[in-house]
Amino acid sequence: MDETGAIVGDSGTVVSRAPKLRVDLVLRSRASYKWMVRIADTDGHWSPWSAWAYWETPLLVDSDWQAKWVSRWTPRETRVIASIHSDTVDWMGPGSTLDQSFQATGPVAAVSVDLDGDIPSDVIARMQLRNSAGDVVAQREVDGSWNIWARFMCYLEVSPPAPPGTYTLSIACVRGRLGWRRATAAPGLPDDDGVTPLPVLGQATVDGVLVPGVRTLAVETLPAPNPVLRTSFITPAGVTTARLYAVGIGYGSFSINGRSLGNELEPATTDFTKTVLYRTYDVTADLKAGENTLVVELGRGFFSARGASIWGWHIAPWSREPMAIAQLEYVDQEGQRRVISSGSHWEASTGPVVSELLYSGEVWQMETDRKPTWEPAVLVHPPTGTLRPAALPPVTLGSPKSAVSMHSAGTAEVYDFADMVAGRIRCTLSVPGPTEVWVKYGETLDDKGAVFCENILAAGPIQTDRLLFDTAADRIYWEPKFSYKGFRYVSIEADGPVTVHDIVAIPMHTDVPSVGTFECNEETLSWLDRALGKTFLNNLHGIPTDTPVYEKNGWTADAHLAAEALIHQFDLKTTFGKWLDDHADAQDDAGVVSNIVPTPGWGRAPDPAWSASAVLIPWNLYWEYGDLKLLERHHEMVIRYADAMYALSEQGIWRHPSYGDWLAPGHERAPEGSAPTATMMLMKVLSTAADISTALGEHGIAARFSEQSSQVGAAYHQSFFNEELGFYGNTASGYRQTMNVLPLAFGAVPQQHRATVFRSLSTDILERTARHLDCGAVGAKYLLPVLSNGGRDDIAVSVATQNTRPGWGVWRAAGETTLLESWDTSARSHNHYFLGSAAAWVQQKVGGIRSTTPGWEEFTIAPAVDPRITRGAFSHVTPRGQAALSWTREAGTWHLDVTVPWGASATIGIGTAAGTKLSGGFHSLEFDEAPPALSSHAPTNPTDLFAQ
Repeated sequence: MDETGAIVGDSGTVVSRAPKLRVDLVLRSRASYKWMVRIADTDGHWSPWSAWAYWETPLLVDSDWQAKWVSRWTPRETRVIASIHSDTVDWMGPGSTLDQSFQATGPVAAVSVDLDGDIPSDVIARMQLRNSAGDVVAQREVDGSWNIWARFMCYLEVSPPAPPGTYTLSIACVRGRLGWRRATAAPGLPDDDGVTPLPVLGQATVDGVLVPGVRTLAVETLPAPNPVLRTSFITPAGVTTARLYAVGIGYGSFSINGRSLGNELEPATTDFTKTVLYRTYDVTADLKAGENTLVVELGRGFFSARGASIWGWHIAPWSREPMAIAQLEYVDQEGQRRVISSGSHWEASTGPVVSELLYSGEVWQMETDRKPTWEPAVLVHPPTGTLRPAALPPVTLGSPKSAVSMHSAGTAEVYDFADMVAGRIRCTLSVPGPTEVWVKYGETLDDKGAVFCENILAAGPIQTDRLLFDTAADRIYWEPKFSYKGFRYVSIEADGPVTVHDIVAIPMHTDVPSVGTFECNEETLSWLDRALGKTFLNNLHGIPTDTPVYEKNGWTADAHLAAEALIHQFDLKTTFGKWLDDHADAQDDAGVVSNIVPTPGWGRAPDPAWSASAVLIPWNLYWEYGDLKLLERHHEMVIRYADAMYALSEQGIWRHPSYGDWLAPGHERAPEGSAPTATMMLMKVLSTAADISTALGEHGIAARFSEQSSQVGAAYHQSFFNEELGFYGNTASGYRQTMNVLPLAFGAVPQQHRATVFRSLSTDILERTARHLDCGAVGAKYLLPVLSNGGRDDIAVSVATQNTRPGWGVWRAAGETTLLESWDTSARSHNHYFLGSAAAWVQQKVGGIRSTTPGWEEFTIAPAVDPRITRGAFSHVTPRGQAALSWTREAGTWHLDVTVPWGASATIGIGTAAGTKLSGGFHSLEFDEAPPALSSHAPTNPTDLFAQ
């Protein structure tokens, strides 16, 4: 029913076990709708109608927008100078030099270049930046092919920044073969709207000989202060409703009459050339009769990111200075709709944030009586991305955390919050006079007790805010506004006296609802589940990222490895749904999806071990929610991606570069090479694409992908199977667990070899690695399920509960509350969730509940049988309601308390109750142990299952 009271849709009576009703509507912008439902039992007895529920539509079509994009005119000397497009490559060998000159209107802080070459290859080159007098102002050696992995990965930091002037960047090849991309036609001068990067103006040479055009090069300057925009307007008394449709990019913080609308780090990062997300705010209570003021403070985020890094966010295809669009609509007491739109009548000024770098932090001018100077705002070219309403939850601020201790390290005071946090601090400071204060954040301390945080991937100081006081200040409240950091420790240091009256840490993450809990008597397993959830939230700020400190990138493998476990903990339907839209935006013309999503252009090389998220996560979401629309929305992307990956294989084997089984113990890249893992993940991509197509009724497409998956599996077996030894491997690397885990997990092992392959795996774990895993990120996801499916819950439990390295128990014993990036002591990040993917096995095998059909229509109840685990509990809010199991096993007797959602059914798979069916409701059961009846539990001969 719409706001006029007209019935606009009726589902009619729907008979189904699934709690799903569908009403097809033609929605209008700015419209409010309400709906109610009733249900009947199998005897035809109807319930009363439910209470009304409501929703409201935002602006749904482009023509609804009257507002214009506005910003502050940004001084040219503070803008990036960039040439990011190319159509040729100049190659050089040892002894050759490539040059590019450029004019810098402002200080030069860093220079980034887009190099090319063969991967892998032995490359050494020398970069030098010279001024017009020929003096070298900065130089570095480019050593190793990692500098040419991806777009604009190589940069030269200039510290301190060099003054404005004419410069030449030279790259001389010392060893190997190296290329520097070039556009053969010099760029034309763009229409300068006040926020666009400046073109590179200069000459390119090859060994001193002029060549036409401009090389790919970006010059980082010192950024302008963050802008603030405002407008004032008059509203009458009696406003009945008011909505603000708005977004500021990179980030926009909106307030009306001094009250913040509460948005943090909005909008979520997207490919801004494809999509820009806006929010709708109910501001009815914020308007007053008379004059009102709407203000937006702008941050840089990932749209206007600054600071050189290997990722090149500061030179993304969309990169421009911050801007905003806002449309406030209210209905007066006569029922007339009035519109207040952003435009050239708005005013612009600078805010207190005088500098903001993506990986460094914010610099604040702490003026207590600051009076901004306002000037007319400028109309700017819109981003090319389509304005769309945001559906995912916003980033919110969590409860403050107090420091548990404080100590001094030199002249700094160091605060320990005893827990890994992703967010910001809030503090109150006093200074007696002009003072500069440094606030530094880190996950660890050095040997002198100082906060330790270094980042070789980005220029400038890492995770450091600066506060500039021009005069004395008493009890000044402060917290950053447009950034988040990852930290356990925070240090505050100043060039003079500073008093810290109070300080708290404020966690920040996308506000996803919690939908699952787990616990058992084995503390390491309970810790793993908790740590995964905590680490993931620390990496969820509009997109799932890999680390809140060093990268902040949406690495695809991290999420597809952990998605199964995470969906048991959090409602990720809209959050991962948005990220899949980002995948579609990131897909290139050939069907390849980048390895980080969204991407500024980095990581475009195909890799089925990583960007398989384009296929695996849609299936994860469908399996959890049972919603075919999730698959329908992304089926084209899935088809194009699977086709592209298969076409790039060579007779089914992936021979291109891949991250493979990344970060196996003692290694960065797995010693067996990347081909085995990448090939098996290609098989998984194709088989899952077949499953998706089958679910959608596209049986012809499904058959094609299924056949291709089988071909890849057969090619893997032919390439890597050792007939004499009966397992997969190669003589160079010795036995590798992941090489055998993945074909067992994905069904690539021919029937006659399954027993020997599984026996080799279990023997290797029991003997060579002494019940430890020896897998990287990919193998660790599938190892424990493979062991349990082979009847060896005992080995799986031993591996999962190890308290010596490598294993999760080491981290728990060390007092960590989050997951580390690698198994080794050299782990860089202490806030990295992809090695927690085994939590899915913990939830399903120790918690004892596993969904066996999409949308939880059916599930099994079968906890692991192991004497070390005597108690477990798992609860999960499914689309049908809560499914829960609490169990104990004592003296040969099982005790189970089971909750089955109405409309679902559960099957017991253990003990003498095996095969028992449970319908909706609560059930309390007690029965004896017996040989397990389901294939997921240990038979007399542990290898019989694979022999079958």
